[in-house]
Formats: sequence, C-alpha cells, structure tokens
Amino acid sequence: MKLKMLGIQTICFVVLGSVVACGGDKKPAEVPTAVTTSTAPPSNPNARDAVGNTLTVSDEIYRLCHLNVQSEIDATPKFAFDASLITRSDAIVLDKIAVCLTRGPLANRHVELTGRADPRGTEEYNMSLGAKRAHAVASYLEHHKVQNGDLAETSRGALDATGDSDSSWAKDRRVDLSLTQ
Repeated sequence: MKLKMLGIQTICFVVLGSVVACGGDKKPAEVPTAVTTSTAPPSNPNARDAVGNTLTVSDEIYRLCHLNVQSEIDATPKFAFDASLITRSDAIVLDKIAVCLTRGPLANRHVELTGRADPRGTEEYNMSLGAKRAHAVASYLEHHKVQNGDLAETSRGALDATGDSDSSWAKDRRVDLSLTQ
C-alpha cells in the first residue's frame, strides 16, 4: 500500500510539474532545483553575499524582503556551465522576492536582473547566455505574479568576470538583482 501511494504521489508531482512548466505561449520558466553564499561581485558593491546559487541580491532587497541566508542557503555551485536553469533553492529565494515585490515592502518597485557568465566562450555567446539567465529569472518571477514592467533584463556576459579556475568561474555564472530608481 505504501509503495502504491508513493507511486501515485510521484505521478502527481510529475504531472503537476508539467502543468506548471507549460503555462502558455511563452517558453516556460525552467524548473527550479539549490542556493549558496559567496562574496558580492566587485562590479556590484551594494550586493549582499549571494542568497542563491545563481543569484546575488542588493542589500536593499535582502533587507526589505527579510531574506535569511543562514536558514535558506545550501552551499552549492552557481549556474552550471552553459546552463540557465534555476535551482530549487534559488526558487525558494525568488518566491520570497516575488511576494515582496507583489504585496510586500517592495510592491510596485522595479528590479534590474543582470545576467552574467564566466569568461569561457566568445563575447557574443556570453552576452547571450547572460541574457538567457536573466530571462529565466524574469520568467520565474512573472509566473509568480511580478509584473513584466517591473523587471528589466540585461546582460553583462563575461565583462565583469573575475574567475580563473572551475571553482571561481562558478561565481561568475549568476544573475544579480537590484532595485532601480
């Protein structure tokens, strides 16, 4: 009986995930799966230590959305090489940010999403990959009721990358979130 229930739960989870992922005309936001702490990038001096394995968040968003790194973060790498999938732990952080932007202290505020890449690949490729990463985060937030007009997507590609090895390149593969005026 327990095995049968587990099988039914698994099928329901897969079906539910498919329904959520296939929401409309737009390409669906990539399904989430982890979050880390890292140092803030030098190009964003106001960024809080990363709150997601693929995100860094400005101090203002961190503070006003009551993000708690210690209880929500599992030390894992950032975006995988050549990927724009949002991880589960990033989804947890993005869920809180979505609530904060829709009915919390940051309601009706505008957020800039800056996609970044490590220095491997051509400049054009890295700019495109950074844009895909920013778009994945924007799609996720839009799916959680954040208005498209409140999100500005941009890419810096590898322009501000500082890594020089596999472990440090992982820190370059991210999306930065910051409030705009």
